Amino acid sequence: MTIFIISDSLKMQELLTVGLKKHLPDGTVLRAGRLATAKQMLAGGKPAALVLDVSKTVGFDAAEYIRGLGPRYFVPVIAILAQNVSKSSLIQAGALDVINIHVGEGGNERLLARLATSIRGCTNIVRPKLITPPETGKVIVIGGSTGSTNALPVVLKGLPADCPPVVCVLHMPEGYTKLYASQLNASLPLTVVEAHSGTYLKRGMVVIAAGGRHLRLFKDKKGYFVNSEPGVKVNGHCPSVDVLFDSAAYAAKSDAIGVILTGMGSDGAKGMLDMRKMGAYNIAESEQSAVVYGMPKAAAENGAANISLSLENIAGHIIMILKSRQ
Repeated sequence: MTIFIISDSLKMQELLTVGLKKHLPDGTVLRAGRLATAKQMLAGGKPAALVLDVSKTVGFDAAEYIRGLGPRYFVPVIAILAQNVSKSSLIQAGALDVINIHVGEGGNERLLARLATSIRGCTNIVRPKLITPPETGKVIVIGGSTGSTNALPVVLKGLPADCPPVVCVLHMPEGYTKLYASQLNASLPLTVVEAHSGTYLKRGMVVIAAGGRHLRLFKDKKGYFVNSEPGVKVNGHCPSVDVLFDSAAYAAKSDAIGVILTGMGSDGAKGMLDMRKMGAYNIAESEQSAVVYGMPKAAAENGAANISLSLENIAGHIIMILKSRQ
């Protein structure tokens, strides 16, 4: 496999290209370049991953740079930041992983080991996936906005590989949801895909709504399937969480579990209330962990949520509810 190392620091280029050889499989090709030449390098050949060092770059909008790579080059990005810089904006922009440099004794070796682990994780896409018939029982629907691209993986990592299908609407623009789904698929034991109309859901599958297209859940004699289509904005959004939750209320009724994550506004609160009226069990992220306590607050205040939980406790509670409703 080929890994691109992008840094304006020649010292960092040398550290990473030489140091990573000790940690990655034999035959791995490490190519280094500067920020100004990265897109030219990508045009000449797609790497398995791109390491983007912005730890000492001043006045550079790394988040915007990563967003610009997404639709055209479709490559997993691992970013390196200075020690005390926030990771959230780069994760939301599409970075698969963000690593902060730790200054001090052993810092370089820690960075190399951590970076190698991340590279192996995002390039190890050949792994067993469950092959099962379409799901006819339980289904999990999740919605979120600001901060939810970072929050969703926390929930998914806590679910078993044979969990009921998960259908998600996050407020993401066109061109980025395919890459986001691909990055999750590469880092989780679940099968994560961008939504396409007519896709039947299976256990261990996660469906991410495509940007600019509403996502709806349906059920026929074969099982659950989704429909993805353009539409007018609902609550100012397309895709809209309310659209998904409304459809889940009628397709899954008491077999649904709804989760609303961090986000601005109130999208999803009405649809989640409809779900609860139809017998679903609903969870809202608590103010304690939400980056923006808007959408989960609306769902808690209108009676849509059965319970509010901090992000790290949501997956475990889902598993408990699934067991209690068997």
